[in-house]
Amino acid sequence: MGYFTSDEMTEERFHGKSICHFNIEKEEVKNTDFERIDAFFEELKEYGTVPRQKVFITFSDIDEQKRELIYSPEIIRYTKAFISRHPYFWYYATPVNSEFFYMAILVDGDKIEIADFPFARKFSLKTDPDRIKHLIHVMGINLNIFGEEIDDIEGALESLKAWTEKMLGDIIQKQ
Repeated sequence: MGYFTSDEMTEERFHGKSICHFNIEKEEVKNTDFERIDAFFEELKEYGTVPRQKVFITFSDIDEQKRELIYSPEIIRYTKAFISRHPYFWYYATPVNSEFFYMAILVDGDKIEIADFPFARKFSLKTDPDRIKHLIHVMGINLNIFGEEIDDIEGALESLKAWTEKMLGDIIQKQ
């Protein structure tokens, strides 16, 4: 599987198994600047169904202290705001290695707990099942609306299924 940056993005690059990497810069978070990510998502919409579950989003150079993203209130606020601006995010984003995004939506105040494991970082959120059900419900509504808009209800349902399986699988693993 190959990767290409958002600067190299064309509709043709999404064919096959290639994944587009979009990197959110520190200054964009600091200034609550959505210009570049708004343009990126608008371009994805022009491509329609081709980039479904083929976008990987990261944050770079965020905190010199190297704390986990989930501990950064600025990144949580930015993430919630940009997903609010683009509620169809779940259609394009790959669920693989993107746990941070649904966790950011679920974060409510100081209900965050991180468990250390010898070779990896695993996150455990203190959240009730109703919050997870609500997130899945909202994702479903937004994906259904978006699927109708781009004439890909089946793809929208596949995206919802992939994200739901990822979230529920992570939650079951943690128990």
